[in-house]
Amino acid sequence: MNTNNVDERPDIPDDITPSDYFNNLVVDRINKCPIPKISSLNCLVEFCVTGENGGSWGLFVEKGEAMKVVQAVEGVAEPYGLKPACTFTMDKETFFDILHKRITPQKAFFAKRVNFKGDIFLALKANVLVDYL
Repeated sequence: MNTNNVDERPDIPDDITPSDYFNNLVVDRINKCPIPKISSLNCLVEFCVTGENGGSWGLFVEKGEAMKVVQAVEGVAEPYGLKPACTFTMDKETFFDILHKRITPQKAFFAKRVNFKGDIFLALKANVLVDYL
């Protein structure tokens, strides 16, 4: 992980778990990404990763910036009691393939490796978040 310069975007360690990624890295990786943000993107997006060390995380996005991540339980971002606008579900292998850019989210979806539910228009807009991950 980059720790030399606090303004640098943190690297993704090879041995990271989905939990460590969402709880410790995702906000900095999104907010320090040099790609311009979509200022009209305001939502709660849920990511569900199945398998060992998996779980569900709600990512609050405001004006295209990641605000915070909370543990999600059965489609509800705890402790806020909010339902996500869209949910992406995948196994751990697919999550890391997308994260390390070995497959695009679109290809993973059409290969039936990612399941989606919720607002399709918001999901298309939120898809840009993957570039920030």
